Amino acid sequence: MNETQSMNPKDDSSKDTRQRKRPRGSRPIHIHCLFSALAGILLGLVFLLPVFHRLVWVSLAPVFLLITYRNPSRNFLSGVFIGVPWFLISCYWLSHVTLPGLICLSLFEGAYLGVWLVLAGRFPAPWRNYLLPIVWVGYEFVRSKGVLGFSWNLMGHLAYPVEGLAQTFGVYGLSFLVAAVGVLITIMVLNAREEYSGPLPEGSGTFIMLPMLWLLLAFFVYWRAPELKPDKKIYVGVVQGNFEQSLKWSVPVDEALNRYVNLTNETVNESHPDLVIWPEAALPTVLSQKPNLLAVLERRVREWESSLLFGVLDEDVRTNSEEAPGTLYNSAVFLDYRSSGALGKVGTRKEIAEYLRGPLEPDTKKSLLFPAAFSGSKDHTPKVYDKSRLVPFGEFVPFRQLLPFVQDFVEKQGGGAFSNGMEGMTVSTVFGEIGPLICFESTHPGLARKAAMNGASLLVTMTNDAWFGETAAARQHALQSRFRAIETGRAVVRVANTGMTALYLPDGTVAERLPGWEALSDTWVVPLYSHLTFQFRVGDCLGWLCLVCLGFSLLLARGIHREEEESGENRDHNPIGQSKTRPETSPPE
Repeated sequence: MNETQSMNPKDDSSKDTRQRKRPRGSRPIHIHCLFSALAGILLGLVFLLPVFHRLVWVSLAPVFLLITYRNPSRNFLSGVFIGVPWFLISCYWLSHVTLPGLICLSLFEGAYLGVWLVLAGRFPAPWRNYLLPIVWVGYEFVRSKGVLGFSWNLMGHLAYPVEGLAQTFGVYGLSFLVAAVGVLITIMVLNAREEYSGPLPEGSGTFIMLPMLWLLLAFFVYWRAPELKPDKKIYVGVVQGNFEQSLKWSVPVDEALNRYVNLTNETVNESHPDLVIWPEAALPTVLSQKPNLLAVLERRVREWESSLLFGVLDEDVRTNSEEAPGTLYNSAVFLDYRSSGALGKVGTRKEIAEYLRGPLEPDTKKSLLFPAAFSGSKDHTPKVYDKSRLVPFGEFVPFRQLLPFVQDFVEKQGGGAFSNGMEGMTVSTVFGEIGPLICFESTHPGLARKAAMNGASLLVTMTNDAWFGETAAARQHALQSRFRAIETGRAVVRVANTGMTALYLPDGTVAERLPGWEALSDTWVVPLYSHLTFQFRVGDCLGWLCLVCLGFSLLLARGIHREEEESGENRDHNPIGQSKTRPETSPPE
């Protein structure tokens, strides 16, 4: 032992403790997977049961503590064992429709989470801890996009009591806050364990601070934002038909029509609303296949002297022959009693399609690739909105050319045959534009924002939650409409076949609500807004910013990995007990 070591044994010991890393994968793999499954069960309960909602603020700490530095296989397993029970528990209601679908969804979400935990594991502590909120926002943001996008179980949805910040933060900004609280708990636990910590690489602080500065700006805008005031108010009648899913498509059309007409008569006679709304697929038929139905509804609308927005399946047969099947849509049709152009005598399927959608006209723009292109008439205001974001493997099959056997299976179950309409389309009325969101569309913030950008002063969610019975699905789904109201600064009228029919205001309050699982109707006073919120203006900027910052951080991490590999090679070539990095020196006298 040299003189330096004999004089300062305590100092050397403390320095070794500070610089010591925990061995990667020191915990037995079966214990690690068990802890991961417990973390996933906690997340599942947090999103399933209201009594556990407040635990969302601590629910990510176990996930973050399970991340191991530069151990991709273990981190991937952590994601799988967390994600599978998380989605199996929180989305158990999907088994009412398809048990294989629930299993596949859980496996997919588990593997997807595993990929993001592998990315997080590429950063050493404490750098990783500072980046984890950015990583988590990136994970949720990408998970919500594309044809397989699934915006369920986002942390920001349960961020009580600061949900109002979604007006400027958006739901991803609230998820950032939840993840940041989880990081604080993680840091406290790691400090108690005396885990390894080292310096941050040069330049990494910039990419850590950028999302924080963005949220600081968003908070300042929220703090200075004026109180929202409606431009005007209208009376809206909502009708909840309450058909069980087992009867939804077997009940005769006349019986369904009579129930909705009778419920509408009650609310019209009592309060005479400006607009009456029926839920998604209120009438179990394809509209163009029932030529008398549209004439009956128009006659009723004129009797009520109230406009009607109702959900129904519809075919566009304008480019087809009369006998050929048309393009099938899940649609919302608007009938205005003030309209001067009535349908009149019932005509052919094509005449009905042109009445609702307008006649097709040859495209005036010459195109070498599409010389026979057609477009809708500019002089005709469409009376129909077609659902633009379809349910994967339900209403359509992604990559169906590569998965023909899946397409056949889904079609045998009654799905997979729908086409999608244009995103952000609105319905024109005398009191302003209305932005319909049909069922699954309400889970995507971008669709509500596009509708508001196109002038919608009111958003309407039309849905059928009877698919899942009296489960947590209706409550979880309704939560999405509440956030669309906060983000866009628009009131959202949610009308369900059964489940939760409610009115959400831009401050997040539930102004009105019908009791669930009953056939009811009511009339509500609904405010119309034209104010543009900060989140409305910036959209997904925070999500993209987090992805950019994460990408640059990964480039910096590659440099650290190369240095570690080079230092490891140098240690392998040095004699045992000698150090190449720091020669021994004598203490000063």
